[in-house]
Amino acid sequence: MKLKLKWGKKQIIALVIAALVVFALVTGNRADDGGESGQSAGSLDNGAVVACDDFAAGSAKARSDATRLALADKVTASAAKSDNDAVRARAMELGRSADEGNAAWRTSANALTQACRDAGWTAP
Repeated sequence: MKLKLKWGKKQIIALVIAALVVFALVTGNRADDGGESGQSAGSLDNGAVVACDDFAAGSAKARSDATRLALADKVTASAAKSDNDAVRARAMELGRSADEGNAAWRTSANALTQACRDAGWTAP
C-alpha cells in the first residue's frame, strides 16, 4: 500500500511558518540580563535595525500572501539576531499573519513598526 502525500499551498505556507517559529525559538532563546521583563522596548541593536529597515523597505510591495511570507521570513531572520524581545516577538507575529488576510497583516505590521519605534528606530 502506497501513501501519496500531496502538498497544497496552505500546507506549504504553514510548514514554512512553523519552520520560522522553530528557527526563532532555537536561535532567539538567550539568557535574560538580570531580571528585565520581556515587555520593555529593548535596545536598538544591529539585528533590530536590520529587521526594522527590511520591513520598512519591503512593506509597500507586500500585497500577496507569497510576498508577505517572503518579507516576514527576511524580517524574522534579521530579528532573530537581535536581543530586542519586542522586535523578535512582533516579527514572529508578522510571519504568522502573512496569509491571514489584510486586516491581520496590517495589525501585525503596525505592531512591528511600533516596537521598532519604541526601541528608538526611525525610518530611513
